[in-house]
Amino acid sequence: METGLQGSSNILLVCLLTAVIHTVDTLSYGARVAGIRTRRLYLAVTLFSIVALAARTAHLLQAPLLGYYVDSVILLGHISLLRDSFRLIILSATLGSITAVLLLPTFIHIFVYLIGALERAESLGAMVLNMLNAPHFLKRASNKLRENLKRPRFSHLFIIKEKKMPEHILTLYIFVVSINTVGVLSAIYAGALVPDYRLTASQMSGILNGFSTIVLTFFIDPYAALITDHTLVGRKGFSDLNALIIYLIFGKIVGTLLGQLTFLPCARLVVLVTNFLQKL
Repeated sequence: METGLQGSSNILLVCLLTAVIHTVDTLSYGARVAGIRTRRLYLAVTLFSIVALAARTAHLLQAPLLGYYVDSVILLGHISLLRDSFRLIILSATLGSITAVLLLPTFIHIFVYLIGALERAESLGAMVLNMLNAPHFLKRASNKLRENLKRPRFSHLFIIKEKKMPEHILTLYIFVVSINTVGVLSAIYAGALVPDYRLTASQMSGILNGFSTIVLTFFIDPYAALITDHTLVGRKGFSDLNALIIYLIFGKIVGTLLGQLTFLPCARLVVLVTNFLQKL
């Protein structure tokens, strides 16, 4: 019973960390918008890299917790529990992406303020010190947060009726997100199915994620960068950038949902490749 309770708490913590990772990842689109609004795109990217440390820290905590949980389940012989647990983790990725949608308007406004503060201070350290040394720091921070609280404007959804994203780009992006969402989980699950070659199977996640990264680098990123740069120099309107962000967020949510369907096929593919390597 104690082991079961510990396993449940571990998997819930993994779900929470997964939600944080996908929330931060989705909020990265807001950094792009804030950079265009302030015409300080590189400052926005630099500042967001600091925020992304939260996602990296969550990754560092998530991996050993997930590994310990999987090892415990395998030792107890409860392999069937893994599939349901992993589906819960994939669901948390979807919930994290949806949470980011609700936070995105507030995040953009706060990010615009931070970009201005960083530009005035000329260094991140000086900016942080200026904020901490300001009188009544906590009160001012609380007031600033309340001032910047914004609700999502669903009227922005009508933009996508006029601004279309190429269907092949959107389809590829949804596919890439689904693979990235389940790549590690599918490899770990495959390792549980072939425990004698668990390390070999778990290393296959690099192949799955590597393939999706190649597609992202060659097809998705250039298109998004083109729209962003054209908006920055005035060749496209701000509505084009908003439409891009809406499509990317939509693709992120649909892609994580699609992960529920691609999870087992990816795991079976890893098992197939592992068995093939075993026969060499």
